[in-house]
Amino acid sequence: MKSRHLLFVFVVLALLLAACGPQGLPVPADPVEAVKLIADKQKEIKSQHLDVSLDLGLKLEGIEAPDASSQQALALFKNFKGNLTLAGDVDTAKSEAALKGSLDLGALTPLLAQGNETLEFELVKVGDKLYTKALDQDWQESDAKMPADTDQPADSNADFNAAQLSELLKKAAKAEKLNDEAIDGVDSYHYKVTLDPLTLIQEAAKLAQSTAGAESIDQAQLDEAKKFLQDSVVIVEVWVGKQDLFIRQQNIVFDLTLKDLPDQPADATATINLALTAKTTKINEPVTIAAPK
Repeated sequence: MKSRHLLFVFVVLALLLAACGPQGLPVPADPVEAVKLIADKQKEIKSQHLDVSLDLGLKLEGIEAPDASSQQALALFKNFKGNLTLAGDVDTAKSEAALKGSLDLGALTPLLAQGNETLEFELVKVGDKLYTKALDQDWQESDAKMPADTDQPADSNADFNAAQLSELLKKAAKAEKLNDEAIDGVDSYHYKVTLDPLTLIQEAAKLAQSTAGAESIDQAQLDEAKKFLQDSVVIVEVWVGKQDLFIRQQNIVFDLTLKDLPDQPADATATINLALTAKTTKINEPVTIAAPK
C-alpha cells in the first residue's frame, strides 16, 4: 500500500514539475508588438537550412495586342503560372550560402532548359564570390559583393528609429494571433499580419518628409505608385518556436490587381499573385559552405 502512495506522490510531483517548467518565451499581448519582437529576435540566427517555394500567377483580361508578335507574347502570359524552389544551407554570419533550385515557367521552360520540364540550377556564395551552375553546364564565377559586406556607412536620414517604425506598423498593418501549432515537432506561436501597401506608402512618405534633411518626394511618382497598389494586399503568416522565438515557417501572399492600364480598354486588368512559403530548420547548427571544385 505504501508503495502505491509513494508512486502517486511521484506522479503528482512529476506533473507539477512539468507544469512549472519552461512554457516558452513571453510575447507581448499586442500582436503588432509581438511581431516586432519576433522580427528583432531573428538577428540571433547565425546559420540555418532553408526550404523555399515561390509560386507566381499572372492573369490578363481584356488586354489587346497591337501586332502579331505581341499577340504571341500575350498568349503565353494570359494565364501564366510559374514556380521556383530553393533548398540549402545559409551562413548568415558570413553572408554565405549553398543552394539548389528548380524553376518551372510553364511553356517557357523547354525553351530555357533545353527541352527539360524544369530548369535545375545551383548557386554557392563564398566570401565575395558567387558560383552558379545551370543544367549540366560548368560552374560560372562572378563577384558578389553584398550590401551587408560593404564598409560604407548607411545614410542616417534613410533609417527610421524604433518609435517611428512602431507607429508606421500600427497604421499600415493589422496583426492577429492564431492558434498555436507544431512545425516539424516544434511547438510554435502562429501570427498573421495583413499589410495595406497603400497606407504603408502614404505613411512612409509622411515619415520621410518629416525627417530632417530628407530629399523632397516626387508627388507624381508617389501618386502613380498609389494608383497601382490601391487594389493590392499583402498577408504574412509566421510560425515561431515558443522556446526561442525563431521563425520555423512563414507564408507570404501578395495579390495585386492593375487597372487603368495605358493604351488599353477601360475594362482591361492584370492580376498578379505571389505566394512564398519558407521553412527553416537546423537553426544555429554548424554548416560548411565551400567553393565548388
